[in-house]
Amino acid sequence: MKAFRIGRKLTGIVLCVSLAGALFSGCKKGDDMFPSIAPREQATESSKETDETTLPVSDDGISQLNVALPYSDLTVQCLASMLYCKNNGLWDSAENGLTVDTSYLSSVATDYVVTNIGCGSTGASLETVKSWMVSGEGPDLFLARDSQAVWESGYAMELNQYLSGISYLNAQQIYAEALTADSEDGVFYAVPHFCSAEIIMGNTGFIPSSTGKLQTKCTTDDLQSYIEAIGNEYSCAPFASAYELIPYLGSAFNADKPTSYMVFDEYHKDSETAGEIISGASTYIRDLYSDSLAMDQIEGSDPVYSRQAALWAGSSANVRAWSQYYPESLYLLHLPCDDASNVGVPYISTYSLCVSKNASDSEFAAEFAAFISFDSDAQLLIYRLENMTGLMPLTRNEAVWDLISEDELFGHMASDFRQTMDNAVYCPASYDSDLFSKTQEYTAEFVKGDSEFEPEKCYG
Repeated sequence: MKAFRIGRKLTGIVLCVSLAGALFSGCKKGDDMFPSIAPREQATESSKETDETTLPVSDDGISQLNVALPYSDLTVQCLASMLYCKNNGLWDSAENGLTVDTSYLSSVATDYVVTNIGCGSTGASLETVKSWMVSGEGPDLFLARDSQAVWESGYAMELNQYLSGISYLNAQQIYAEALTADSEDGVFYAVPHFCSAEIIMGNTGFIPSSTGKLQTKCTTDDLQSYIEAIGNEYSCAPFASAYELIPYLGSAFNADKPTSYMVFDEYHKDSETAGEIISGASTYIRDLYSDSLAMDQIEGSDPVYSRQAALWAGSSANVRAWSQYYPESLYLLHLPCDDASNVGVPYISTYSLCVSKNASDSEFAAEFAAFISFDSDAQLLIYRLENMTGLMPLTRNEAVWDLISEDELFGHMASDFRQTMDNAVYCPASYDSDLFSKTQEYTAEFVKGDSEFEPEKCYG
């Protein structure tokens, strides 16, 4: 293990020096300033302690890192071997994540092993993480469904002292806002691994004959006319649970400017102007309900699960599941824009890697997290070996985006999102988030009444 540590530190020093300007002075990409990640004074003592820890050693003398990732054992083993090869001069520069032989990677004799206990496709829930911590047998590194909730509950380690020296973190490689979404007051507590987007899904069984299928990108007027045509031709829920769209329509009614989830940030800065934006979104959805174009139930059943819904909103993370439930009848639409000239603002949710407070070697866990999230070969390997339909990388690497754009079901949407990711709004997508759960509860009740929208009931 000592030899590996020396090799890893030397590699990190060489690369860190070449990228020091990018990490500490900030690099501009598009309209985003790449964040500086500097070790904090209060983290110095803890880092001294963790630098002296080592990975646990098995009976055969091989050091181990325990992870919870939604990948097969083969994928995890290949990622671990790839990192070892790159850190120890064994990587063939002619290879990449698409071409490298997995049999070769599986045969590499590393001086550590990464063991995977697995987790859901979008990470572990807060409840699962809590059970790991209580048992004391949880993973050193895990994918979290809501990293902020995990951090606020005290289960994740601060990563500044590790991320500040990792070469993969640079403006040419990463969407800066995705990285800062996993931070609070300069404290970085997770590494964004992949993401999903809020979209509209449709059932081809209810496409109106008078219009044909709606364009993937559409305006609010286009969408409403389409829903009206559905209602005129079919006995179904033209748009099921349309209230779920409200938190994501701020940008549609705000001249295509990136507007935070549920207009949360804008409301705290200028409640009056933000109120007008919220009013546009909520009025649009409420009118769909009053015109019987949107409904939540049909004869007591959820119209989406009973296959009696023409359209519904949801996360692209669920596209694979819905395509199985609606075989060969699922189609996808972007969120609408009020103005046809708008390019659209993607509402993105990240699923991030947290290092456990109980990690045996937090330095190596953080390095492994950054490597599998931002190294282009590691990303290509993941998207090559795993079914990632509906999930997108947080790297700018063209080869990675080209690969996911080939996906038969989601590829065309991924190509669209690729062009607008610099305008992305990062938002919660899990009931582990109080803002998400309160918004879902309040908007569901709001559309049934006639009172004005009260955003503070979402914010708590």
